[in-house]
Amino acid sequence: MARQLILTGHVQGVFCRNYCSQYARMLGIKGSASNLGDGSVRVIIDTDDESLLRQYTSALLQNPSNIRFYGKITDISVKPYSGTVGGDYNF
Repeated sequence: MARQLILTGHVQGVFCRNYCSQYARMLGIKGSASNLGDGSVRVIIDTDDESLLRQYTSALLQNPSNIRFYGKITDISVKPYSGTVGGDYNF
């Protein structure tokens, strides 16, 4: 089952979608990221592995690999997602 993550904070115009894709690739996760009209970023990831989901969200919040990212994610909400895994930035 896919998951929808909504990232809030300073997340648009700061390489957030690329940042999300780099951590997903490191963990072997397929997905997409899209800017939303309210200033947040929606990430759809194709996994039902809870451990992998926790690793991914932790990496996004902490940036342990020091990936270039000029913003700050302050919160990530996670929900099940049943639609197509796609967006304006696919990985």
